[in-house]
Amino acid sequence: VMDEQCLLIRKALSMDEQIALFTDIQRRDRNKAKTTIQAMYPTPKTYIFGEDGPTLKFKYEHDSIFNQLVNKANAILSRNELCPMDQLQQYVSITMGAIKYPAPNGHFPAHIDHDNSFVYLMSLGCTANFMVKTPGMSEKKVLKFNSGDLLCFNASSHAAILHEVVNIDQNSCPHSLQQHFDELSSHRIGVQCRVRF
Repeated sequence: VMDEQCLLIRKALSMDEQIALFTDIQRRDRNKAKTTIQAMYPTPKTYIFGEDGPTLKFKYEHDSIFNQLVNKANAILSRNELCPMDQLQQYVSITMGAIKYPAPNGHFPAHIDHDNSFVYLMSLGCTANFMVKTPGMSEKKVLKFNSGDLLCFNASSHAAILHEVVNIDQNSCPHSLQQHFDELSSHRIGVQCRVRF
């Protein structure tokens, strides 16, 4: 528990779930067929999934892998009596997006979401150095956000959770994941599921 509005679940996703999740992301990626010249200083890339932009929406009753992983996280949090899980288990929809960060310089600036939702942020591939600062914390905390970890937090303006991808550790992707996806040996994928009520 980092804060009552910000909870980290270590090893939330099994290796099979990580493989299934990235396989699904690759299947849905509309940019995969495009070939581009590698930039000298690679920057994070947002996956494009739908006609209208970088996100996909799933209703509560869908059986997507994203619903399954959100439901699994809710069950873990509920079992440990953390957060307002009765509310989280009654969500209406999930909006999913993903960003690919290169190691070591992949970065996303510090920000507060200002969105009346809960975010389930999952990490795949290389380890991210991830900063979190809630109003209840005396100082910023930088944690190792490993492949398979999941961070659940209140994304509202009221919760005011400041967060940032500081950078990405090189050579930190789990070997068994690299065997399936060579690109993850030098990248971290941040998968965001934004849950609405």
